[in-house]
Amino acid sequence: MAIAGVFVLSSCAGSATTTTQATELPPTPTTELPPTPTTEQATTTPPVVTIDARFVLSTVVFGDRGWIEVINTGPQAGNIHGHWIAIHPFYLELPSTIVEVGQSVRISLDPDADPGMVVSAAGLLPVLVAPAGEVGLYSSGNFGDPNSIVDYLEWGSGGHFRSTVAIAAGIWDETSVVPMEGNEGGLRITPNGDAAAEPIAAAEVAAPSDPG
Repeated sequence: MAIAGVFVLSSCAGSATTTTQATELPPTPTTELPPTPTTEQATTTPPVVTIDARFVLSTVVFGDRGWIEVINTGPQAGNIHGHWIAIHPFYLELPSTIVEVGQSVRISLDPDADPGMVVSAAGLLPVLVAPAGEVGLYSSGNFGDPNSIVDYLEWGSGGHFRSTVAIAAGIWDETSVVPMEGNEGGLRITPNGDAAAEPIAAAEVAAPSDPG
């Protein structure tokens, strides 16, 4: 409540008298403003489930323009990041890539390969050759740990550097070595077949198609 003061000055016998009158002013009206509207925006990206992805070797192609393919045989999509290709003494960690069920990632040794289509490994991994060799797939960089190796392939002869780790992991044995004649273009892994892999004719891989 506001007070208004009224002052009256009068002269009486040389003295001044001051009178104060209080006046009650009406309350100042206020206006209640409506609340400022807000908009809640949800930016939710569905997470990619990776726990049930299962990555295995699917193809090995020989030569300086060869490649290695890793396929997801699990029931769900997954990120292959953190997996390693091991060809002693060379090791390559695979980059972050979501791989759908039934799809594959190609690790190419071709120096002219399009890095937008494949994982470029030219100069990082050795050239694979038909007479003999090995490739290991690991879920971590602990290459001596049987719990880290998830797939393995050995051809031509046994006793390659990482074969003992694969045998200890129970995913390989000495009798699984794929016999070679030396003129094969590559190997196609057959996890449900009688042999660990079957040969690919050189003519079949002369003009490789896009991965996937």
